[in-house]
Amino acid sequence: MRPEDFRPDDLFGQIQALVDGLAAERRAREAAEAADKAKSELIAMVGHELRTPMEAVIDMAELLLASPLDGTQQRYTEALAQSARSLLNVLNDVLDFSRLEAGRFELGAASFDLHDLVNSVAAVMQMRANEKGLTSGVDIGASCPRFVIGDAARIRQVLMSLIDNALKFTAEGSVRLHAGASDEDGRLRLRFDVTDTSGGLRKAEREQLFQPRVQVASVPASQGAGLGLSLARKLAELMGGRIGCESVVGQGSLYWFMLPAEQARTGAPPVRQVKEGTLQDTLSGHVLVVEDNAVNRMLIGAYLEEFGLTHEMVGSGGAAVMSLAAKTYDLVLMDIMMPDLDGIETTKRIRSLHAPSSEVPIVALVAPAMKGDCGAYLSAGMDAYVAKPIRGRELHAALAPFLAAGEREPALKLVKG
Repeated sequence: MRPEDFRPDDLFGQIQALVDGLAAERRAREAAEAADKAKSELIAMVGHELRTPMEAVIDMAELLLASPLDGTQQRYTEALAQSARSLLNVLNDVLDFSRLEAGRFELGAASFDLHDLVNSVAAVMQMRANEKGLTSGVDIGASCPRFVIGDAARIRQVLMSLIDNALKFTAEGSVRLHAGASDEDGRLRLRFDVTDTSGGLRKAEREQLFQPRVQVASVPASQGAGLGLSLARKLAELMGGRIGCESVVGQGSLYWFMLPAEQARTGAPPVRQVKEGTLQDTLSGHVLVVEDNAVNRMLIGAYLEEFGLTHEMVGSGGAAVMSLAAKTYDLVLMDIMMPDLDGIETTKRIRSLHAPSSEVPIVALVAPAMKGDCGAYLSAGMDAYVAKPIRGRELHAALAPFLAAGEREPALKLVKG
């Protein structure tokens, strides 16, 4: 209300108008917030619905690549798998971005081996650099601690976004990764630098680099296009860090990522791994697969047959309970998300059966976004979980403690994908 609008003879009316105006503003704000929430929920729902068939496409392509193919079929299938992985990466970026925008994104905090993380990222960088005929290298500074506390997966995600951008626009020369640390006011700070020999960026281009869906003029396909670097910036800020780029036209670019960290007092807990290339141990047994997606059933069945296991398939939790009430199985593979009974409720009903099947080992199939709920799965009576997208080695590792030929281990096993 402006001073000239004030009229002493109508004070009550003016106060009421002010109250009505504030109420209207509040309703408009609440409507906008509700619309944003609905949009985020729609994106999340659509994303999860799309991710399941996309993961299945990737898995089926990998099964094809492991089968006898002629040269042309091999090239076509490799292109199919690579394109599907790219689409899945974009989809995951959209889901992460929507969770960040909605304030529902949670970071992990655990001790991990920073040197191993940097070297594993560098190994991927080297492979992709070799494909383009580029050289690559990695340096880990002497000041860089071995074990730190933080969210290793998200640090890796930010680093890969920077490396992907550097590789994408470097036609010749090299890409390098450097990791270092410093002590600022008694607090540990990590710094990662990715340098390339690309054509470089002008100031205006650098300022737009970390913005989503920005078309940067003069740069083919735009170094700032998409969500990768924008998401990397948001993740860096969420971790209390910063991200940026320095560049000289004609000489290359430097992408940097800094964040505070805490040095771990002890080493990272050992991670149970399955060696590349071979599936270890002979498996034996009859498995009940509870999965409502037909393509996933086909994929899981192919893996189980490869492991030497027999199996039966059902498409719902209710059908699983009926099957287990009628006969026994050596193990149940249980999808968590199903249209009738979810995996947790189905497991509870199985455990309450008055039959030998009530004690059958149950391994959950968990979507990536639901891995944080694994405590609830174990509390419901599940024995282990393996994350989607399903990979042969991870699935084999999840089943081996229960179905290995000879003596089987009854102890609780957790297998993270």
